Amino acid sequence: MSALLGRTLIVTAVRIVYLALWFVAITAAYRHLGQLPDGLAQAGILAVALATIKMVTTALGDPLDLDVVRRVAPALHDDPDEALAAWRAAQQIRLLLAAVVLAGALLLAKPVADRLLHDASWSTPILLAGVAAAMEFVYRGYLADYQSRERFGSLLRLEGLLQILRVASVGGLLLADRLTASAFLMAYAASVSVAAVSAYALSDRGRRRVWVWSPAATRKTLDYVRWVAPALMLSAVVERLDLLLLSGMRGPEQSGLYGALMPLLLVPEMVVGLAMVVLQPRVADLAAKGKLLDLWVGVCKLTVPLAAAATVVVLLFAEPLIGLTIGPAYRDSGLVLRLLFVAAMFWVAVVPVALSFVVMTQPRATLLVCALQGVLVLLAGSILIPEHGAVGAAISVLVMRVTTGLVLCGVALHALRPARADVRIAAG
Repeated sequence: MSALLGRTLIVTAVRIVYLALWFVAITAAYRHLGQLPDGLAQAGILAVALATIKMVTTALGDPLDLDVVRRVAPALHDDPDEALAAWRAAQQIRLLLAAVVLAGALLLAKPVADRLLHDASWSTPILLAGVAAAMEFVYRGYLADYQSRERFGSLLRLEGLLQILRVASVGGLLLADRLTASAFLMAYAASVSVAAVSAYALSDRGRRRVWVWSPAATRKTLDYVRWVAPALMLSAVVERLDLLLLSGMRGPEQSGLYGALMPLLLVPEMVVGLAMVVLQPRVADLAAKGKLLDLWVGVCKLTVPLAAAATVVVLLFAEPLIGLTIGPAYRDSGLVLRLLFVAAMFWVAVVPVALSFVVMTQPRATLLVCALQGVLVLLAGSILIPEHGAVGAAISVLVMRVTTGLVLCGVALHALRPARADVRIAAG
């Protein structure tokens, strides 16, 4: 267990460096956009576009990632051909879905811009977001391959390539004073396209032959994702539903004030997410052995005090933090940041291990929890956003995070306690 946690800390530390580079780039971008004549609207457009990319790649990619991790890791030593076929099946589905995303972006860019951004002329950022989402979707398949085989050195090198490309391109736009929402998204799409092509080119021969089809492997993938995919798709939509509701009800200026805060909030969540990349291949195995509660407690001993300390800092210094990072144009978002940060810290402190366990082992329960998330955000947002704008959206997220976090922890504890009792009886 200590070796696993040690490797987790090392891999997470390197990925935090990558995340810090991206954090600097994106906060500099929001700071620059805030100084433009239509700065808040530009920031809102960028926030909606990035939320759309995240929503599509998470909704369509996470079910396939989980299937690869749960099937490849156990088969690597006993049946390497089956492990390769499982990854190929997932990647073939990714390529088909990427083509659908590209076609959808071409067809729906103007209607989506008209509905979400209140101006069909903003269709170009939406189209670029579709291109970026499709290419990132394919790129993530190679990350899932490295994760499932626990080849974290290769994973880190591939992620490093993408971050260097993204940060360099955004930095170049800033230095040339050419940064707009559309230019940022064009750089984003180009960077992830180069990374995806590079990942394919550097793959071994078996993985380059991605067209080799195994009906049995594809059937197993579809049997798993038919339950998990709806849940994770719903979860991905819920994760960005607050911003989409805010943009649709109050316009891009309000979504700019709200969306520019996302980098400040995503840092702690992504740090925990980076750690879970290392832990996920072991979650199901440790649960079966009755040891997952020990891991959960060990993780919480680290995350709870860190989350509490970070919360105190943000509650006391929200406005100075906003001024130092994304700039004074967003100074009216202090209360919003406080509400969203409390919600985020509650989630990262106690939920990630429980969430991974429930998603991997109880797809039907996952679907019900995700449906609850959607209902809470939709109801609270519809009531609060029209009058309170960004503050109302933040309150709806806080209500959803606390309620569903407690439900997930309860479901996980209910499932894990009998397993641990069975292990103790067997040992006795």
